[in-house]
Amino acid sequence: MSNFDFDKCPNCGKSLKGFFSADLILQSKVDFINKHSNGNKEAYCTSCSSPLLEKIADNFRKQKGDIETRLKQIIHVIPVMTSPAPVKWTYEVIGMVTAQTTSGTGFVTELSRSFNDFFGSGSKTTNQKISRATSLCKADLRVQCVRNGGNAIISTDIDFNEIGSGSTNMLMVCMAGTAIRITDMENFNAKSRDTIMEVIELTEQLEAINQETK
Repeated sequence: MSNFDFDKCPNCGKSLKGFFSADLILQSKVDFINKHSNGNKEAYCTSCSSPLLEKIADNFRKQKGDIETRLKQIIHVIPVMTSPAPVKWTYEVIGMVTAQTTSGTGFVTELSRSFNDFFGSGSKTTNQKISRATSLCKADLRVQCVRNGGNAIISTDIDFNEIGSGSTNMLMVCMAGTAIRITDMENFNAKSRDTIMEVIELTEQLEAINQETK
């Protein structure tokens, strides 16, 4: 039976017709409620879904700190690559994702850079900041990808720029890539598949918290 065939909400019985009627919610939210409340209803309306979603969000909210900590530990499992997708991957294109971060580099003269480069070393502080900025951009891309229904990022471009001069130097790192959803996960080992699914599940929970606490 389609949603248009209901006269009353299958969950609460509220009328779906008339001036004071309710509307059925999207199927994605129905699936979400059933999944996280052990329900099995065909549909929910705008009247009865709100307290159900709020209850789910309350449960998630209590776990928010643990969820965020765990995500930080495992978000790196979402692939970010500069090359196109491997030939064996079967996937759907989600769209472009971008990330930028800016941080101060401090005073670094051209002479000291040349000196460090000549001896094959380099500025440890600057390198650390570049590494951190790059990691932050990758994390941002991964979060955007998962929030949009993807599970990998391909054809990623990385640009490094320095803005300003002297003590006001700022390092800018920009990244852009194509978020995709891999439909055949058999090319990943079991541990990677499970971890990617965990990232998606935890992200869904955070999204539910954000939606219900706006």
